[in-house]
Amino acid sequence: MAALSTTRSLTRSPGRRSFLFSFLGFGLSPKSRKAEKSSEPIFRFLTPECEIRMSVEYFSGPSASSFRFRDSVTNRAFCLSSDGNENQSCLQRFNGSFAIAHYHFRSRPPAAPPLRMRERVHTIDQDSRMTPRRPFERALSVEREMASDIQAFGYDPSDPSQAISAKAVSLWALLRQDLFLNDQSAAFLTVHWKHTVDFISLVDVIPGDSTRLVAE
Repeated sequence: MAALSTTRSLTRSPGRRSFLFSFLGFGLSPKSRKAEKSSEPIFRFLTPECEIRMSVEYFSGPSASSFRFRDSVTNRAFCLSSDGNENQSCLQRFNGSFAIAHYHFRSRPPAAPPLRMRERVHTIDQDSRMTPRRPFERALSVEREMASDIQAFGYDPSDPSQAISAKAVSLWALLRQDLFLNDQSAAFLTVHWKHTVDFISLVDVIPGDSTRLVAE
């Protein structure tokens, strides 16, 4: 199975049919899911340019939903297709899990607020029945000093080949996500995620060389 990804991307989307979905947005949330209660901690970081607060929401699977999202900053609702197109041939059913990492930025004078957040993602390991995914990079403008990273892992139950495969095996993937501000070449944060159809979990969070973790 190939990787499915979508965002305002710097690189070409690597595939169409997959169990992997990743999206950099603003204050986004899936419209048809409620967040799971979790004891996941809130992280606060200091960089030379800004203070960053990171929190995570989890939306566990495998209940079916569409790829419909709402941007809480602009209150704009939209849907996505299986190949990542916005409001075109939207995927009507999706079984799987979502996780949303929210990032709130506060600039440290005299530095200006960050204008962009970029992600570079590598698959560290994955189920052998999945097609290997190439590394990819994406960028998004920071709006009102906020950005969100939405990831989903699951399948389209309307596609017989995906539904049968998902029931037959417990698919999983381990990802490394390096995050950058503006055009900086060094990541301010490295995040490791584990994706399964039932749940997406945060494995660890590693500050960059110029980033300091501050107790919440």
